[in-house]
Amino acid sequence: MKKTSAALLSLPLAASLLLTGCGSDTKPKTAAPSATSAPTTSAPTTSPSPTSSVSAKIDPNIPPAARAHTPAGAEAFVKYFFQRMNVSWTSPEAGIVSPLCQASSKACAAYEKTALRLVKAGHRYNGNPVTIKFIGVLDATNPVNYDVLVTLVQERRSEVDADGRVIVTDDRKNFKARVELLYTGHAWSVATIKIMK
Repeated sequence: MKKTSAALLSLPLAASLLLTGCGSDTKPKTAAPSATSAPTTSAPTTSPSPTSSVSAKIDPNIPPAARAHTPAGAEAFVKYFFQRMNVSWTSPEAGIVSPLCQASSKACAAYEKTALRLVKAGHRYNGNPVTIKFIGVLDATNPVNYDVLVTLVQERRSEVDADGRVIVTDDRKNFKARVELLYTGHAWSVATIKIMK
């Protein structure tokens, strides 16, 4: 039996966060999450043009609080992002996460791939795969890029088929991720996500 669930969060959420943060194009399908160090602060860096790689479609339902070009707005956006990711896997529904991301975001691409697989298979998660425990801005010195720390719980949830039969169950795990956000001029967008120790 393939290990989709832990791979769904451990891989698209944790390992893919790790891989995308490191810039790897590797696409493992069943690996357990691994961790890597990521700096808790970063110096201002030159950023690409805010609109150069933004997703072609921006989610029109982003709450006003999550659009604010402030640290509180960045935190609200990260909360909204993970809420939408939960919806994309429990409904399931593809196309929910990508409008919140840069087109270059490999983590977002992995989440969308998982949502699409669930839709095609007629599977879904039987509860929110992720619970947010804490969100805080790590670095807001660059007006275009903010780094946000999020502490998450991968909940003990099952991927189930259309009849409710369990395909695979995730173990409950805690982890932290650093989410790099890009401000596009009218909304935030996820650029990268890295697992932190």
